[in-house]
Amino acid sequence: TPDRYREIQQALAEKGYLKSEPTGQWNADSIEAMRRFQQDQNLDATGKLDSLSLIALGLGPKRTATAQVRPQ
Repeated sequence: TPDRYREIQQALAEKGYLKSEPTGQWNADSIEAMRRFQQDQNLDATGKLDSLSLIALGLGPKRTATAQVRPQ
């Protein structure tokens, strides 16, 4: 979605990879920024969105910590 693209672009911009404003459209600037980020992270530098890249950006799955009580 455009909101998710904007979130990813914002993360790339904060890390200095994306020089343009986050627009919510995955364009050539976004692909190149992601490719350079992936290369620096020793990931497959395709410029495509994948789970390892999103996790490296800090945008992986959101999990809530819940305590589990075990019966004794």
